[in-house]
Amino acid sequence: MRLLISVMAFFLLVPTFAGAAAEEEAAEVRYLPLQPAFVTNFGVSDDGRLSFVKADVSIRISSQAAEMAARYHLPALRNAMVLLLSRQDEAAVSSGSGREAIRAEALAELRSILEAEEGNPYIDDVMFTNFIVQR
Repeated sequence: MRLLISVMAFFLLVPTFAGAAAEEEAAEVRYLPLQPAFVTNFGVSDDGRLSFVKADVSIRISSQAAEMAARYHLPALRNAMVLLLSRQDEAAVSSGSGREAIRAEALAELRSILEAEEGNPYIDDVMFTNFIVQR
């Protein structure tokens, strides 16, 4: 009788553990820094001088497949970030709300690249880990 109860408990609990393991893998958080840091000029001042922005960017992804896709398409992702940062104006890079708008736009652009190339947007979030403006 004990053996029967043990066997039944085993078969009842195995799907629960397997489901928990699958959920854990799906909820895995990974951060991938897009290195080296982005340094680009943006806008032109009234006196003709260029301004520069330096940004360290990391992306948050949730699986090994997402990390592999992001690493494979890193040149396209970096290109999109350089173009996005270089088309900003003084107001956008100088305020918190402007930087948040840049971050949101970067997320949308990077996700669209992976969606087009891989059929899955993969990127959960974009974070600026450093953001310096030189005027």
